[in-house]
Amino acid sequence: MMKRNTMVTDTGDTWQINTGPARFEVHKTEGAAVLYQGDEVVAARLLPILTKTDGEALFPKAESVVIEEDNHRRTVILVSGHHVNEAGEPYFGFELRYFCYAGDPFVRVDHILKHDIVSADMEYGDEMKSFASLDLVFESETAGATQVATDEGMVELSDGERLFQHSDAEFEMGEATGSRAPGLISRGALTVAVRDFWQNWPKSLSGGSDDLKVGLYPAIEPSDRYTDRPNEWLLHYYIRDGVYTFRSGFQKRHELLMGPTDAVPAEELLARVNAPLLVTAPPQWYADSGALHGIASDDPDEFDMYDELLAQGIDNYFESQETRRWFGLMNFGDTEGGRANSWKNIEYDVPHGLMTQYFRTGDRRFYVAAEQGSRHNADVDVVHHAAGQVAGTGGPRRVGQAWVHGMGHTGGYYPYDYMGMSLYACGYCENEGHMWNQGNLEYWLLTGDEQVRRGAMQLGDWGSGPNTANFGYGNARVPGWMGIIAMSTYFATYDDYYLNGMRLMYEVVQELGDEKYGLWVHPLASGHCNCEVKHEGEAGFMAGVMMTALKHFYQATGDEEIAQRIVKIANFIADTMYEPEKSAFHYTSCPQTGVSPILTMITTNGMAFAANYSGDERLREIVRDSFVEGIIQLERGGAGAQIIYGLPIASAPYAMYEVGRIPGPSLREQLYGARQAAMNPATRPVPSLVPNPDFEETGDGWRTRPELLYEWTTEVSHTGEACAKATGKIAGQGEYFVTYYSCGPPWEIQWLEIGRTYRIQLWLRVDHIGDGIPAPQPRVAFRTSGVTNGGIQLTAYDMTRAGEWQMLEGEFEVPDYYDALYIAVSTGTRDPQEDVLMYLDDVNIVPAEAPRRDAYVYPSMTADEAELSGGVRLIQDKFQRNWTNAAPEAGQAGSASFTLDMPIDDDYRVLVRTKSPDADASFTVSIDGAEQATVEVDQSVNYDWVDALGDVIELSAGTHEITVTWPAGSSAAVQKICLTNEVAP
Repeated sequence: MMKRNTMVTDTGDTWQINTGPARFEVHKTEGAAVLYQGDEVVAARLLPILTKTDGEALFPKAESVVIEEDNHRRTVILVSGHHVNEAGEPYFGFELRYFCYAGDPFVRVDHILKHDIVSADMEYGDEMKSFASLDLVFESETAGATQVATDEGMVELSDGERLFQHSDAEFEMGEATGSRAPGLISRGALTVAVRDFWQNWPKSLSGGSDDLKVGLYPAIEPSDRYTDRPNEWLLHYYIRDGVYTFRSGFQKRHELLMGPTDAVPAEELLARVNAPLLVTAPPQWYADSGALHGIASDDPDEFDMYDELLAQGIDNYFESQETRRWFGLMNFGDTEGGRANSWKNIEYDVPHGLMTQYFRTGDRRFYVAAEQGSRHNADVDVVHHAAGQVAGTGGPRRVGQAWVHGMGHTGGYYPYDYMGMSLYACGYCENEGHMWNQGNLEYWLLTGDEQVRRGAMQLGDWGSGPNTANFGYGNARVPGWMGIIAMSTYFATYDDYYLNGMRLMYEVVQELGDEKYGLWVHPLASGHCNCEVKHEGEAGFMAGVMMTALKHFYQATGDEEIAQRIVKIANFIADTMYEPEKSAFHYTSCPQTGVSPILTMITTNGMAFAANYSGDERLREIVRDSFVEGIIQLERGGAGAQIIYGLPIASAPYAMYEVGRIPGPSLREQLYGARQAAMNPATRPVPSLVPNPDFEETGDGWRTRPELLYEWTTEVSHTGEACAKATGKIAGQGEYFVTYYSCGPPWEIQWLEIGRTYRIQLWLRVDHIGDGIPAPQPRVAFRTSGVTNGGIQLTAYDMTRAGEWQMLEGEFEVPDYYDALYIAVSTGTRDPQEDVLMYLDDVNIVPAEAPRRDAYVYPSMTADEAELSGGVRLIQDKFQRNWTNAAPEAGQAGSASFTLDMPIDDDYRVLVRTKSPDADASFTVSIDGAEQATVEVDQSVNYDWVDALGDVIELSAGTHEITVTWPAGSSAAVQKICLTNEVAP
């Protein structure tokens, strides 16, 4: 009989695991564990001891001891049970999972705390359970001094002294302090290392005469340490009362290594526990494996700009993690957002986007970030234990549901109306449009991490089982995300249970689907359409999510009806949302919603699949042009911010694969050309520090908060002929008007000089706002890596003069943390208002020392409005959509005359937006027939605003003619002329 490969010997009462350098014994019923090196006991016992808030110590009672895995390379033993009092009454559950490896003297210990005692009659508040501390105690019979690793090396601890990591940035050790302890303690023959020690604060390390203690949930001293601290909702919600409080269904894993002190140096052990060995294949191997269903173009260089942007973005991601302090045992691995005052709960499957980029590039930074997110999500964001209780918002609680972006991840820490967060304060785990497990499954398949697999499978089991009973959907992302969950779980397991779950959900899609457009066309909700008569349709990105789910379904089944439905949905988006002039789609089918190029990253996968499947040339052209704009927007908005957002990177690699299959030349040249054009500061409509200061050409660059209606209007103005208008209802919002931000050039204000003082002024007219509402007050908000960090208030509007134009102003010095800012007109309240009417015009930022003007004006005219003569012709720009240039044809001489209307008498600068791609060039500028200057243009493929005169010229109010004349042989192109009374200081 062949001998079974095993390291385990059954002694009757214990299992002995012999790894070679060590022997590990586990009692088969009590779970007690002993680690030997030779005949020496390294660790005599391991006990998790939980202390209740009244000081009562609860000890572990093993209820199950099983061998989960056993072979000649690895043995895994699970001890599970509850912390009980002297009467045997359980409080919190626990798991201790021991990993023993052949040839390794160290044992990996995973400790999992489980809030698993739940009942169906729980009400809101009942689910929250607290305790004072939980220590993992390692008893040791060997003598020696207790030492801990600090940021300055190994330091000796006296008996009763502890190292207390009480924040992500500081620890205390008696009277001494430090920043970030790496998480290692040793005494005599025993050493214990804790993974991500300071990142999962609070933590502690201490030693007694015969033991080492790792405070996984250390006693909080003083007890009010975290009371009334800033950002309590973000950092301290679960410890603010000096105890630990968690909601039912919660689990949390900590990973440790224990072994002999003399086996490896401390630095090596810390490197091993914090960055375990990762075997990485070449990116092409992952792509060619077929396991990932197409994540890259067949041309590796076609979308290398995307990889460049994400390579920058992942550094920004980690910078944001540091500056915004996304650490703590409840928070590490997640980012804030989704709603104001909430955590995102990895929205929208950030680990999937990051894992995919790791597979595409082999860059371990993406893997590290994905790992943090997956381990957090599998613990904190999933309901691991439930009994059908209705405790707060939503229906009966089910195992596998996922908490939607909320306060404290799970909610339950605050009342319903706290900070205006409503159900997101209470916690909400039934929104099927905000759940995901694809990244977690990918992480498990790469690493074998069973804890992450369990969390992912719980969600897959619920989504394809109980969730399908009476399944319906209010928008397309519900069958979208739930379908992606079902199909991801199917592809990870090839279990037909999950494919059947997708079929059940697809039956509803078929039932509700419009015959022409394939999806449910329904009246749009407020926010998706604020028109008095609601438009019907869908949000484009939601339809995009559903197309991705259906594409996976088609890949599994080959059902042509599914592919044809994707084609219908793609045409629906193209027909009802596409705006060719901007190569982008409206947010929804309502034409009043703004275009959002970044959301193209989620719709392109399905639309490009549809284009390839159908061969539709219109879809192909739309897909190629809009996807270029989507990648450009990825850079404009900051790739780090888009990684945090999650949605753009969740589907973009699939989209690149599909777009790469569309017949035609590589998009690489178009991408890089469009990038140069888009990021050029000269693309601002006029040469001012505020991209659209006067609203004379367009209302772009500004918006209003929901549910206000934003309009560009000529019904009134302060100067010129147009301004911005806000009308209608608003509630729960802090601003009326606001400039675009997190979007990059040309609309985001990112070009101010740090340390310089500027003056801002704007003209506001408020006809009416709600009764008792504070006067509107403009402000400037400074931002860093997509986060608002400070700002200044301008003077407030005087409501005693309602209906009048009033200039509001202020001065500010640009702080050293600035990388962008936005301008807003603040409400001063979040109270509802039913009938707002106000106008905005002439918004300017100028250096504080610049000559003061009541209004800075920018009369301008584009080349297509000019009168051309001689050899000058209009030429379409290659990369700036809808721009035409006046330029000589074949080097012939000629001219272009621009007629501009000066609104006021003043001194003016003459600025020309020009470029000369082929060679250095020149032209002359005349005003009202008198030649003023010769302009020299350096060779460049990018536009620049050139100060034609190098000085100012006095002009009266009224019409003036500016003529540009090209000598023979000149190749300069002129796109626009602008005159302004904003005179440089």
